[in-house]
Amino acid sequence: MVFRNRILLLTVLFVVFSSCKEQKQTEIEEETSFQMYNLSPMAALMEQMYGQMAHAKEVIEQGSEQIDLGEFPVMHNELLTTELTDPRDRDFFFTDQAEKFLILERKLYASSKETIVEDYNAVVNSCLACHIKKCGGPIPRIKKLFIR
Repeated sequence: MVFRNRILLLTVLFVVFSSCKEQKQTEIEEETSFQMYNLSPMAALMEQMYGQMAHAKEVIEQGSEQIDLGEFPVMHNELLTTELTDPRDRDFFFTDQAEKFLILERKLYASSKETIVEDYNAVVNSCLACHIKKCGGPIPRIKKLFIR
């Protein structure tokens, strides 16, 4: 009888301790699980815009006889309506800057070879002017877009 009670006690203790170990391991896995950052619609649009400006910089710097940036990226017009990371940022300043940016960008896509660097840098300056006031995070990346 004593032997049976000891076996029963050891079995119970084994189950309790092994379940505690599993619970601790599960807690550690939950704490260290990777969570992917989801871009807001505006951040995703701006990443796409950055990519197009970086490509335009490459094309311009190649300096071929005929510089062709392609068609104005119509989806950039969504700058005026796309959901912002912080909706409170959509104010007069933002809307005004977005409209100025789009005007300068259209001018860039219609530029002649003689003015394309100046027009390109004006677009980059427009990005910088807005980000200085609204969202400073991408400023170092934006500054790398300038053509010197």
